[in-house]
Amino acid sequence: MYIVYVVMKCSHYLSPVEEWVAQPPISLRHALGKPVRVQDCRDDRLAFWLGRLGDEQTLPGEQIELELGQHLVRAYKLPSETARIDMTSVSVYHQPEDNQGLMRFGRSKDHRPDLRQFKAVLGTLDPVGLPLATAMLSGEQADDPHYAPRPAWDRLAVTIGHSDFLAVGECKLASLENRAHIHHRQGFYLTPLPMTGTIPSELRTLVLNPPNSPQEIRLFGQNAHESPIGQGFEVTVACSWQSPGDTGEAITWNERRVVVQSEAHARRQRFGLQERLAKAEASLATLNIRPATDQAEVESRAQAILKRSDLTDYLHLIFHEQVAYQTRYVGRGRPGPDRPTQTSETHTWIVESHRQTAAIDLFNRLAGWRIYVTNATLNRLSLTEAVNCYRQEWQPEHGFHRLKGGLLAIMPLYLRDDERIRGLLLLLGIALRVLTLTEFVARRDLAATGQKLKGLYAGNPNRATDQPTAERLLKAFDNITLYRYETENQAQYEVTPLSPLQRRTLRVTALGIPTSIYTPPVAPIIDSG
Repeated sequence: MYIVYVVMKCSHYLSPVEEWVAQPPISLRHALGKPVRVQDCRDDRLAFWLGRLGDEQTLPGEQIELELGQHLVRAYKLPSETARIDMTSVSVYHQPEDNQGLMRFGRSKDHRPDLRQFKAVLGTLDPVGLPLATAMLSGEQADDPHYAPRPAWDRLAVTIGHSDFLAVGECKLASLENRAHIHHRQGFYLTPLPMTGTIPSELRTLVLNPPNSPQEIRLFGQNAHESPIGQGFEVTVACSWQSPGDTGEAITWNERRVVVQSEAHARRQRFGLQERLAKAEASLATLNIRPATDQAEVESRAQAILKRSDLTDYLHLIFHEQVAYQTRYVGRGRPGPDRPTQTSETHTWIVESHRQTAAIDLFNRLAGWRIYVTNATLNRLSLTEAVNCYRQEWQPEHGFHRLKGGLLAIMPLYLRDDERIRGLLLLLGIALRVLTLTEFVARRDLAATGQKLKGLYAGNPNRATDQPTAERLLKAFDNITLYRYETENQAQYEVTPLSPLQRRTLRVTALGIPTSIYTPPVAPIIDSG
């Protein structure tokens, strides 16, 4: 009931649920086929059940997710070759007295370092983007340890029923421990390496001296006359990792390093550098309009401009001292041939900038290049397939958008108990499954029949689409009402007739919703509440 309220009202607040259940009890009873008690939906009872779902000792929420995920994979015959893992932070205005629990300060992805936060983990299944695993972590933790060994990858493996799926994630998945964990359990991974440590120098060496000729990369379905989206090559390296401790076992494996350049990203990086150079040179020129008399001052201001624009390696600064002489007459009165004069000198400093051509050329050559790593064989995942696969990384982000700012927005969050918040995230994850499956099934069936739906866009009724969102499909069914007419000894019911758009949606999309559920009740429903 609560999940239905969240999807219909786009709100997770507890207190309005009781009033919402009390207003249309007959409609709810008819839809559910059983009585609905208003007192069961009071905010205190809902909060209690949220706490039970989020209990960290018994973990009932994880078991519910496991069984639900296994059922969805079987019932909808979903492919299980590729899964994705991502994390995000959720900012809250809570001010707990201590620094315990889930709400803590950390690196904020909402750009609010002044607020406490918790972290949400989302594991999804391609190509649906179906959430299979959710988890909640305290806000100060780093992302890397939670991709694999706990909790995301292991829970995905149990839910899917096997471990030989391809786990795709951002560079936080790329820690050596995570990669070793996945490989040791006979899984596969695809992730970019973070540009930290020795990776930049390794990338520079590979790009400047490629071991083989780069090949063109095209998107699946791209026309032959269209330009490729990039180029790339790959090398094979040996990896080794040993678990901590004296008795830790060593894991060794061969890994493919896919070195790829995106043409679009390279253009953006080159244009960005030129734009930063022009702005920095203009800012340095303004320092010379009113030259400073202190050399240390002008050097500090000039270096600050370079550091702010990240141009320390691309602009060379030269500071010049200028000496100006000024002669004045001493004393008052009109000047004469014998009047004494006094000459003063003023020392000022100006800055001159020169572009480092070699460094700029090297930046332009390296622009758009990135290293991706995978332990999948070439037969399972070619270079082109790896690029096309990683470009679908928007799927978990789409789910986070719905959870953070869309239909299922968890913010603002008024719950303060960690267990209740964990239970709420579980239920919102179930609601997210409803939206994702509704969208996937509708789009799949429209593609199979080659049909499109009209009337989903307000103000443009003739616009047709074969890629409807779940939000628009639900919006199309929000005007159905069950009417009740009472006489002295009889009660009659009538349901708003389905519109042509509603009937067409149910007919061309196999959402599993028969039109018979919109027929009015045959027998009178006696309201005993």
